[in-house]
Amino acid sequence: MSISQPTSGNGPTPSPVVLPPNVFIFSPVDARAAEALLNSRIFTRLAVSAHTEPTKLSEALRSTAALNETFCLSFRNSILVFTGNRADNPDDEMDFHHEKFRLVALALKEFDISLDVAGCVFDALDILQAGFQLDKLSDGAVMVIDLMSQEDDDDESSSGGEEELFRS
Repeated sequence: MSISQPTSGNGPTPSPVVLPPNVFIFSPVDARAAEALLNSRIFTRLAVSAHTEPTKLSEALRSTAALNETFCLSFRNSILVFTGNRADNPDDEMDFHHEKFRLVALALKEFDISLDVAGCVFDALDILQAGFQLDKLSDGAVMVIDLMSQEDDDDESSSGGEEELFRS
C-alpha cells in the first residue's frame, strides 16, 4: 500500500511512501468501527496457521453474517477481536467479548482454518499486550501496527498486497 505525497510544482515528483509490511491502515466503511477499535478495552489476537491463504481467511470472515468490522479485523495471518465499553459490569463486558470470539472461531471452523495457538493472545486488557499499536488518523481511519509480525526475509511475496481488511 502506498500513499502519494503532494507535489510542490517545482522539481521532481517525490516517490510514493510505502508502509512497512507490519503496518496497515484500517479504513472501515462505518466510522464507528474505528472508534470502537480505539475505545476498546479487551483484545484477543488470533494467529492463523501459516499455510492458510489470506484470501481464504478474508472469505471466511466476510461470508459470515454475524461478523462485522465493528469488533473484528484481519491483517495477513492475524485476527484482532476487540470489545469496547458496552457493558456497565466488567463481567458482562468479558462475556460479550467471549461471544464475539466464539462467532469468529465458528467462522474459522466452518472454513477449516486452524490457529497457531503459540501466536494467540486471549483477553488482553491493553492493545499492546495483544501485540498491536494503534494510531488515530483523520477521516475515521486507524493506523494499525502489528508488533508481533514475523517477516521472513526470503519470502518476498509477503511484502505486497496481502493486506486483507475485514469488510462486511
